[in-house]
Amino acid sequence: MTKIYTLSSAFTFNATGEKVDAVASPATQSELVGSRNHFQFNFLTLAKKYTIYKLQAGDDRAIQGLVAFRPSTGALECTNMETCDTNKHGKPVCHGVGKAMVALCCKASLDEGLDGCIYFDAKNRLIPYYERFGARHLFGLRMIIDSVNAKRLIDLYF
Repeated sequence: MTKIYTLSSAFTFNATGEKVDAVASPATQSELVGSRNHFQFNFLTLAKKYTIYKLQAGDDRAIQGLVAFRPSTGALECTNMETCDTNKHGKPVCHGVGKAMVALCCKASLDEGLDGCIYFDAKNRLIPYYERFGARHLFGLRMIIDSVNAKRLIDLYF
């Protein structure tokens, strides 16, 4: 997958309240190497098996979030979604990065002919967060977003 996506008014800069579009595009290997100090997870380890997308705020080159996914039977498997360190804990630089990553996965799923359906494993504390977007808890940490809820997210940003 090499498509570049624009998510309308996806991020809000907390310092100013300004809403900006997010741009999602495939992350290069050099970008993944350069961003290792800003993310807890090493996305380079996933790059051979998964497509890695970066999310940026408009023309700002800083990577606000990374997500790894691949088509699977009936849905898009999202193996890792993470916001950068400056968007975690306390007052993040950009608000809305997590929701934009989920919407991006739904759009990529739709583009792959998977009806927008995605699945992922959530951290325990994030299950209620994802449920607000329409994700359903299946078992353990596994969650899904079906085509109806995916369409809502896609319509919100695309």
